[in-house]
Amino acid sequence: MFDAVEAGLNSLRMMPCPGCGERALAAREQSTGALVAACARCDGRFDALAEVEVVTDPTSMLGGCCAGFRRHDLCWREAPGAPERTTRFETWAQDHILLRPGDRVTLLFEPGDLRPGRRGRPMPLMVGNHTMRRAWALVGSAPVVTLR
Repeated sequence: MFDAVEAGLNSLRMMPCPGCGERALAAREQSTGALVAACARCDGRFDALAEVEVVTDPTSMLGGCCAGFRRHDLCWREAPGAPERTTRFETWAQDHILLRPGDRVTLLFEPGDLRPGRRGRPMPLMVGNHTMRRAWALVGSAPVVTLR
């Protein structure tokens, strides 16, 4: 049987920490469809969608190509046949993140960004597409300089 939580733990171990850039993340607890990842090196905590399957990721632009945002309505599921969920977030227009249907992805956010009822769309600190074997360190993430 497919264990979505175990798969999420494995994918977190492969992701760099947005706080220090080290590969020292582990999940400590689960809450409302998101894992809470903690770094063993810098004690950073992050909300995570870990090793989820992309169903669709329609995006829309807000603003221009140099100072705008891409608004994502990421539809995902934890395992094949599991119910679909949607997470809305935004990235800068210049961050060309590729999330295709069927890809397995991990997104790391600031603590509390994935809580129900949050106003506005959060920006992820790190996005990993495990199918493509790519990771994008985004604005606010410490390893932006080392990964680009």
